[in-house]
Amino acid sequence: MTNEPIKSVSESTFVSDVVEKSKEKIVIVDFWAPWCGPCKALTPILELQASKKKEQLEVVKVNIDENQAIASQLRIQSIPAVFAFSDGQPVDAFMGAKSEPDVEKFFDALIKKFSKKIVGEAEEINNLLMEERFDEAKIALEEMIVSNPSPENYSLLIRSIIGLGNFDEIEPIINVLPTDTLKDNAVQAALSSYKLLKNNKVASSKCEILEKIKKNSTDLDSKMDYSKLLLNENNFSECIDVLLEIFKQDKEWKEGLAKKQLLLIFDHLGSDDELSKKGRRALTSLIFV
Repeated sequence: MTNEPIKSVSESTFVSDVVEKSKEKIVIVDFWAPWCGPCKALTPILELQASKKKEQLEVVKVNIDENQAIASQLRIQSIPAVFAFSDGQPVDAFMGAKSEPDVEKFFDALIKKFSKKIVGEAEEINNLLMEERFDEAKIALEEMIVSNPSPENYSLLIRSIIGLGNFDEIEPIINVLPTDTLKDNAVQAALSSYKLLKNNKVASSKCEILEKIKKNSTDLDSKMDYSKLLLNENNFSECIDVLLEIFKQDKEWKEGLAKKQLLLIFDHLGSDDELSKKGRRALTSLIFV
């Protein structure tokens, strides 16, 4: 990728090129001077990021020797100094030279938090998922990931594929994800949902399973099948109750399968979900009985 030269901004153009422009997209301002060695080292890193992320943000530079009023207004006392603007206001900054990975993390965090394009796309994707328009969500996310391979986008892609029931498509995605992305909380939550739902088919009917349980209350295999049926119906409340009952009857059954299934459900629901909180408390109390 060819690095694009960074546009120079002066006191006369600062309002239009930074303040007003930041109402459309994030603007990164590099405050530098010709005599500053660390500034010269930072410039190619900023140029590279500007080229890679030009759809989400723009990078400009200000020579503080020629534009002292701007530097004074922002109370810049040392350079390089890099300020991020969004909606006409400075929203973040760093001082001194940074490595390329650190600069990229700084840019990615800004994009995730302030990019109007990203925020708008995220809202659109969430709406598609809520409306169970999984095909459309998957296509949109695959396009988004080309320019923004963020953990959040990968987690949503996995959820859209889960919604379609195409579980075979998920393993190839997992195999190519960077380690940092795999460790991300949103990705881990999506993978918990995948592990929970991928092997959730039950051969018997609901009536048959309930009849087996009625005849033999210790038939844990049938109770597990019943919990899967409830899960397929999105009846998480009763599903959790059945799994807690299995765990209470035999904590070590099938290497603690009930507990493992419960933990996957809690991750699937999210830590703020009331059913998840209630279920975790119930499980904890049974562990120590």
